[in-house]
Amino acid sequence: INELAGVMRCMPIWSAGSITLTQDKPTDASYLFNLSNVGEGGFNYSGSSLKTRHSVVAVSYFNMDSKEIDFEVYEDTALIAKIGTVIKQVKAFACTSRGQARRLAKAIVFSENNESEVVAFTTSIDSGVVVRPGAVIDIADPVRSGVRRGGRVNTATTTQITVDDSAATDLPTANNPTLSVILPNGTVETKGVQSISGAVITVSSAFSQAPNANTIWLLQNDTVQAQKFRVITVEEQDGLVYAITALSYVNAKYSFIED
Repeated sequence: INELAGVMRCMPIWSAGSITLTQDKPTDASYLFNLSNVGEGGFNYSGSSLKTRHSVVAVSYFNMDSKEIDFEVYEDTALIAKIGTVIKQVKAFACTSRGQARRLAKAIVFSENNESEVVAFTTSIDSGVVVRPGAVIDIADPVRSGVRRGGRVNTATTTQITVDDSAATDLPTANNPTLSVILPNGTVETKGVQSISGAVITVSSAFSQAPNANTIWLLQNDTVQAQKFRVITVEEQDGLVYAITALSYVNAKYSFIED
């Protein structure tokens, strides 16, 4: 099943007695996390060793013209200059196309060297039951960014959001600030910011619904961006606590692989 899913760059998920597939494709964030909706331990990060990364990938595939096994080799010259020539050999499952073999090689090189960071954290049941493996999430971690740019909504209309901390809204409106909130239907919606006055944020165009009180908000601009991660596992623990593990997500990967 893993090999079949790998042909489509999918991840099989076993849940509720059945298997579902989630594809690694360009995706917008579907949930928001900051220190207000995670456990006391906050966000814990880990990365892979340079020894596990490769600069050259050789993919074997079945050549339909010659009726023999052929090889497609992709070399990343910038990585070779950085870590040397480190070769990885891969057998492409059910691959009869040189182009598909090359895309697989590029996907491996990019993922190993740009999507190698893992974040782990715990959250409550209201977030844990919504987030599923394969979903892309936005994380606003003040430990990394140096500033708090997320929290809980106090009151809200479709155009004005009153947040829980005015000290977290000191962004200049000239730097393309945006406000993201979780709507009552569970979706994430992002709007440009028109003005900020203390804890009141006015957006340039109305949200499709007025956010509920105590929902999550996230403020960012060109300088302070949220981190994007793709959820790998969601595990239910004791006491209505859910443990989430996610892998760093880089949207530029798809143009790098496909174009």
